[in-house]
Amino acid sequence: MHRVCPSVHFVTDRSGVRLSDLTTLRTGGVAAHAVSAESLDELVDAVRSADAAARAVLLIGDGSNLVAPDQGWNGEVVLIRVRGIESVRRGQDIDVRVAAGEPWDEVVTRSVEAGWSGLECLSGIPGRTGATPVQNVGAYGQEVADSITGVEVFDRENDRRMSWSAAACRFGYRDSRFKHTDRFLVLSVQFRLRQSRNSAPIGYAELASRLGVEVGQRAPAADVRATVLDLRRTKGMLLDAADHDTWSAGSFFTNPILTPG
Repeated sequence: MHRVCPSVHFVTDRSGVRLSDLTTLRTGGVAAHAVSAESLDELVDAVRSADAAARAVLLIGDGSNLVAPDQGWNGEVVLIRVRGIESVRRGQDIDVRVAAGEPWDEVVTRSVEAGWSGLECLSGIPGRTGATPVQNVGAYGQEVADSITGVEVFDRENDRRMSWSAAACRFGYRDSRFKHTDRFLVLSVQFRLRQSRNSAPIGYAELASRLGVEVGQRAPAADVRATVLDLRRTKGMLLDAADHDTWSAGSFFTNPILTPG
């Protein structure tokens, strides 16, 4: 097993922070009560304490799908800052467990650099890893449900931590069991990736064309990541603090599902 974890941190009181400093749209007033949770136990305890006190909870990763109110938030803001990546090789497969607070694009970067195939088309997506199973994040012919094997959750209703299989998450097109409820808090996500410097089969025509391959063929994962980042950049979909045109909630639309006439 290979483990990468940061140094031990203590809970940080962030009360009084402006939500505009925590969201990609730069909106939101002052958070009356806020805490930064930097371990799984701290995260669970912060949410559990707020629930016990009947305070409304606002969970924030990178705030990339959040329009915060100008009047601020009078409940409890919990910043998900739990970090850590663990990997175990199983033959040609790599099982990778990622804590909910890991920045997503850093996870994709690490996977490409390590030669773990399966996440490269998901480059440049804002947010943290814990958010990815919620709407089954996807782009350019790839989605996290393709590689997720399990999710660790905290059930706020029953006050217990559980490990769910991918099937239990009920993934669909930009959908999951998590999406329409705040009952479950994602603590970590486990992926099964392939040990390869090549990508998974390319499933998106525009991407395949830019790479000079046919749909269904593979390409060097590093090239796929670079091309995806370039495509997103040309569409204003890469966050850049210096470029106000990129201050957005990312890409949150869904394609229409049509049936033959």
